[in-house]
Amino acid sequence: MGYSAAFMPPSCSVIQEAVLRRLAALGLAPASSILDAPCGAGALTSALLAQGHDVLGADLAPEAMAVLGERFHPADLNGPLPWSDASFDVLCSVEGIEHLESPFAFLREARRVLKPGGILVATTPNTVSLRSRVRFFGSGFYHRDPSPLNESERHPLHHIGLRTFPELRYMLHTSGFRLRTVGHTHIKPVSFLYLGLAPWMAIYTLVAFRKEKDEAQRRRNRDVRRALFSRSLLLGENLLLEAVRE
Repeated sequence: MGYSAAFMPPSCSVIQEAVLRRLAALGLAPASSILDAPCGAGALTSALLAQGHDVLGADLAPEAMAVLGERFHPADLNGPLPWSDASFDVLCSVEGIEHLESPFAFLREARRVLKPGGILVATTPNTVSLRSRVRFFGSGFYHRDPSPLNESERHPLHHIGLRTFPELRYMLHTSGFRLRTVGHTHIKPVSFLYLGLAPWMAIYTLVAFRKEKDEAQRRRNRDVRRALFSRSLLLGENLLLEAVRE
């Protein structure tokens, strides 16, 4: 199967299960070439290998090596990726970009190693959910990082690059991608308690966006506003973004 049979792969998380569903919806050809970066413990990589795809897992930490064997490649996603141009049909980046010091550089590298028309599927904490907006209003911290990070040392799992949806869209569109689908991985029931705030936020945002004079940007702003007040962004715990390499 292309990975170590001596170790049972870990079970996929709820976030990874959502990514698997998104990939299934793409109708990928058998044996599609996929890069899973970062791959963590190797659960998603293993699941895609079991489906018959040609998958590599990459991560700074070697945790997945015992499961993936030769399918694991050590890689620092802050630097150049060790693959040739146009190597992959799909790149999955699950809960990765928020940890990176150089997210723009990573996206440019992701575009480089994807084939023309290749797909980037990325997840990241949803900082613009209703619950997160309320927490930030009250404390200055998003709900996925409700207190200051430990400054005693830099840790690769620190969320040093949490971004809002408009910022992520900007990063993708200025790095050679076109955002195609905006979704979520899962919703926690507590999030529904905040829905009463949505109308006020929608009015506030509409008024703020009216200041834009450039017509092309006004059209883009309408797309952003629709996404911001979609079910996925209002309630979702994590964003699930699908973008095409242009």
